[in-house]
Amino acid sequence: MEGSKGPDGTSHELDQTLPRRDAVPSRQGRRGQSGLKKRNEQTIDYESLGIPSAAVPLFEEAREMFSSIGRKRTDEVFTCGEALSRVRESAPSQEAFERWSKRACSLTRRGAGNYIAVHNNLREHRNVLVDCSMPAAAMYTLATAEQELLASVVADLKAGKRPTVREIKTLVSGETQSLKREPADTAGSEGLRALSRQKIQNAVPILVERLWGILKDIQEALEPHFEGKKVAKGALVGKVEHPARRAGAELQSLAVFVEPNAQSSSDWIVHPARLPHGSQWWKVSQVLYKLGGREDWPDASELGAWLVNDVVPALEFAVGATRSKDAVE
Repeated sequence: MEGSKGPDGTSHELDQTLPRRDAVPSRQGRRGQSGLKKRNEQTIDYESLGIPSAAVPLFEEAREMFSSIGRKRTDEVFTCGEALSRVRESAPSQEAFERWSKRACSLTRRGAGNYIAVHNNLREHRNVLVDCSMPAAAMYTLATAEQELLASVVADLKAGKRPTVREIKTLVSGETQSLKREPADTAGSEGLRALSRQKIQNAVPILVERLWGILKDIQEALEPHFEGKKVAKGALVGKVEHPARRAGAELQSLAVFVEPNAQSSSDWIVHPARLPHGSQWWKVSQVLYKLGGREDWPDASELGAWLVNDVVPALEFAVGATRSKDAVE
């Protein structure tokens, strides 16, 4: 899939390469949280912005929300847009709002406007977009679409279609493209490659969003562990068991081909090939397999340590919160 963009249009390689501010109960994560805490402790001179003291709690609530959420899932983009919309209405001027949003939330004028546009223009379709894990960059573009086009895209989403960010931008901009054959109607290796590209474009952001969701649920469940208490195993199983099982199947579908079953003499009986044993993605697949079956989970007394030492590092690698071994310094 093409590079994703932040609310201000800044390009990134992929959404999943962006580290979450709340993503790591590790030393590196604690250092990041410490720096964030210091930044949050810095005061804003609301009086100089002309913001009345009675409105300050609303502004501070929005600032704290932006700091705590970090990388934002689809539903959280709407939540942030709603908060910014309320703040802008309470600001004495657009200039004051922009100065505050830049200082408090590190947002450019365009970035803040994108969040607000999502809330104002797409909230009627919020449930559909959340269910589809629509990438933020796609929603920023879709928020500028005419109502007729927006309704058409939403209808496609309900029908199970998943347009890419690039396709949505093309639709909204009205740009004409040279006629291209549908991948499913293209012959030979060219058609197979086109089908594979289409699959990757649609599936990668969905899988990564699902992995982020699992990681966030586990991080929240680990809070008692760092206070010396047990993790609520039953509640966490209910949240992540089925998503992990689905994510494991999606990873296999994306990452490996099939091979004959070694236990069978019939070469037509195949199963997904295995990732290189001991590799980072192999660890991810093993973690997802174990998370996807509650009978394989450790006892409650050992659950916290397993999640911290094995599960969280594997999921962080999968979503890009930690760097690959071969990353260039």
